[in-house]
Parts: sequence; C-alpha cells; structure tokens
Amino acid sequence: MPSEPRSSAVELASSHLITTCATFAAIATFVGIGSEIVPGSLGIDPASFADHAGLLTAFILNIAVIIFGWRRSRDLGIALAANAEAERRAHENANSDHVTGLANRRKLVRALELLLEQPSPHGILILLDLDHFKKVNDLYGHAAGDQLLQFVGGTLRAQVPDEACCARLGGDEFAVLMPGRFTAEAVDSITAAMVARLGEPVRLEHVVAHVSASLGVSTIDLSVASAETAMRRSDIAMYEAKRLGRNRFVWFEPEMERELDLRNALEEEMRAGITRGEFVPFYQPLINLGSGELKGFEVLARWQNPQRGMLEPAEFIPIAESSGLISALSAHVMRSALLEAKDWPNALNLAVNLSSVQFKDPQLAQRILKLLAETGFPAGRLELEITESALLESRELAVATVESLKNSGISISLDDFGTGYASLTQLKSLPFDRIKIDRSFVSALLTDDQSNAIVTTIAGLGHSLKLPITAEGVESEGVRARLEALGCSDGQGWLFGQAIPGAGVRQLLAGQLPDNVATGEPLSALPPKAGRSAA
Repeated sequence: MPSEPRSSAVELASSHLITTCATFAAIATFVGIGSEIVPGSLGIDPASFADHAGLLTAFILNIAVIIFGWRRSRDLGIALAANAEAERRAHENANSDHVTGLANRRKLVRALELLLEQPSPHGILILLDLDHFKKVNDLYGHAAGDQLLQFVGGTLRAQVPDEACCARLGGDEFAVLMPGRFTAEAVDSITAAMVARLGEPVRLEHVVAHVSASLGVSTIDLSVASAETAMRRSDIAMYEAKRLGRNRFVWFEPEMERELDLRNALEEEMRAGITRGEFVPFYQPLINLGSGELKGFEVLARWQNPQRGMLEPAEFIPIAESSGLISALSAHVMRSALLEAKDWPNALNLAVNLSSVQFKDPQLAQRILKLLAETGFPAGRLELEITESALLESRELAVATVESLKNSGISISLDDFGTGYASLTQLKSLPFDRIKIDRSFVSALLTDDQSNAIVTTIAGLGHSLKLPITAEGVESEGVRARLEALGCSDGQGWLFGQAIPGAGVRQLLAGQLPDNVATGEPLSALPPKAGRSAA
C-alpha cells in the first residue's frame, strides 16, 4: 500500500504550490498597482518597475494554472478509470455467477440467441441438475454447498471444449452450450464423463459429500425456434433422467414433449377434479394372518374421472407430487375417509399413506389434527404410514412432525421397509408402532432366495424390537402361510380382497358380502375398473 501515502503527499504539495503561486501573484499585482508610489520613493523608474511586476505576475499565474490543470486532468483520469471499472464490474455481475464464476442465465440465453441468429445454427445444449444437493446444505451448511457448486463449475469447464459456454442457472442447476457440429458419440462421451465425475465422492473442506447429477441433452438446429424452445427441450430431457432414476443423461425426444403436454393437461384436470370431489377413498382390508380377523383398512385414493374412468394412484399421484397438488388431494381424500369410517366398529383402524412431499410442510401435523377434530374421528384409530424418503429429505422437520402426531395418540408405521438405505437408523431414532414390508419382497418370497432372506431378516428384526410386522402384496395361501410362520402379524393383498369403496365396506361389515379370507376370492363389490391396489 505504499502508493497511497505518496499520492497524498504529491496532492498536498501541489495544493501548497498552487496556493503559494496565487499568493505571490496577488502580492505582485498589489505591488504593480502601487508602482507609481513606491518606485519613486526608492529611486526606481515607475514604468520599468510596472513592466517587471506584470511579467512576474503573469509568470506566476501561468505556473498556478498549469499545476491546477494537471491536477484536474489527473482527477478526471482517475474518475474515468473508476467509472470504467464500475461498468466492468456491473457487466460482470450482470452476466456471471458470483459463486462459481460461470456465466449466469442471462449470458447463456444471450449466447443461445446469438447462435440461433446464424443462418445455419448447430450446437448442443446440456442442462444439469444435482441430485440430493439439498442434503449437503442441510447436513454440512451453505459454505459446503458453495464449495460443491464450485467443484461442479470446475468439472464442467474441464469436460467441455474451450468455446463452450458454461453457466449456473440458479440453485443447483447448470447448463453447457457447445456451439458447432458434434456427433452423438462425442456428446455421449462428454456427458458420460460428467455423470461419472459428479457421481464420485467430493472432498470438501471438512467433509466428504456424495451427490450425483441428472443431465438433459438436446440438439440445436433450424428446428429450434428460440432460446426458450432449446431450454425447454433440455429441461424435459433432464427431468426424464430424474424420472428414470437419476445419475444419468438422457437425450431429448419429441415424444417426451407430447407426454409432458399430456401431463400438464392431466394436472389441470386434477385441479378441477379436486374441486368437484372426483377423488374418493377406497379401502383395502388389513387381515390378521393367523386368525383371519379383519383388523382395519388402508385408505387408497381413486380418481373417478368423467372422461378417463376410474384411475388408480400410480396414474396421478406422481403428477400430484410434482405439481404441488398432493397436499390438497390428500386432505380431501383423508377427510372423506375419516367421515365414512368414524362410525365403523372401534376395533377397526384406518391407515393413511403420507407422501414425502407432504413432510416438507411444517404445518402438516396441525392440518391432520384439525381434520380429526372436524370429522370427529378418534386419533387412536388412525395410523399414518410414512416412507424412509420422507425422513431423509427433511429429517428434522419430519422428526418434529412425527413426534407431534405421536403425542396426539396417532400411530406411525414405517412403510415400504427394506427399500431404503437408512432403515435401521430410522428404527433406532423414531418410535414407530409398526413395520410394513414392501410388496416387491413379499410377492417373490417363495421364488427368490434374496427376497426370502430379506423378509426373514425383517420379521426377525420386528420380533426383537417388539414391533408388529405387516406384509403388503399377499396374493397366495403359500405366501400367507410362510409369513405367518415367520411371525408377521398382519397382511394385505389380493388374497384378502382388493380395495373397495365405502359402500362396499358397509356391506362387508353388515355381512352382505362373502367372507373371502379363507377362499381367496375377490370381494364382489369391486367396481369393474378398480384394478390392482397400489398399496
């Protein structure tokens, strides 16, 4: 920092010099005015003295003017340089991401527009979204999250050609625009390298983070009408990669866009359907494996669509979750189920699935308790089923929600046990009342050694923890017998009947439907299009 004192000294000296010159000039002028009086008294020719005084005054004033001009010129130069630097920084901030140093969305879109303005545009646009990035922020803090984003930025730069535009679009979403002609094989190689590198453990300052990436790839050519079109195509492909299991890249295909349009249309139908009450509860029997006693029912949503007929959960729940409609849909179906079931025998419990998306709502527990109060359904007869993914995505909030519900008398079961990777941790940290074995293991219990080993292990674990075990997807007497032998307490599945509407349950309870527990025949009240349960 030595230049600052030196600059200040020069400025101070120049100020003193200007002041001194001006003072001498004023004195000389004063003397010149009195030149006709003073010189005479000193014996000097007045005319000669006045000429010399005028020259001296002009000389001194010229020096002052030169120094003043130099200072003004220097100050103006500094101001212009500062203004240019401010403009440069403003342009940089407007076109780059401050965390990664990559281009931002604005710069990427402009690069796309320039490419599309060419007579024959060619290029590749890759959109990339990190999988489970939120967990890094939640577990290790935002500083670690920023380090991870910087690592991704460096990875992208290292994998693509120099002329490519790498951008961070916001959050954990990135883009790469590669202008020029590329073969599919070349692009596959680049994107596969990205997926592989980003799927490796990343060492941050104090921790090691584990994430992966989903990539969507689209071609830019004359068929692309705008930058928005290009972004939309890559975005559609990226979400297809997520739908297929993440940690991969997918090329855009026109059929994907048509499917998305259909999904959007279905979403709008769902919004209207919720308002019109088209979503209704169906009930799948929960049976004691040993005695055949009816223990209760699991609530399963059905959509009575006027045009499409009766739709099962697999056809609309994913759309409801991705669109944010799941909370409204679940509340509507749950309210209807609680109102229908509150007058059923007190020994019959009602099990309701909760989506992992719902657990992101900090008011979930209050909403459920409000439904119980409004419908008059006893909290002790309600069992809520949650999956491991709900606990992993928003753990602290999920734990607080579960504890609040438990304190109100509601039972909590861990659904689809065995499909996640933190099952034992969840059992240890949360007070579950029941474990439900996923149907994928139950259905293959007698034909697959691994499934048999998994079910046997889970049953033994439940016995050790004194937790009852419910098996989903029981479809044969052999499977039922094996589950009973392993110590599983309850089961549900086609062996005991498919899901039925509330009217069917009332008939069943009144003894108007045949008891199908022993025979394995489906309940006769099933509507034609109800189909296989999605439980």
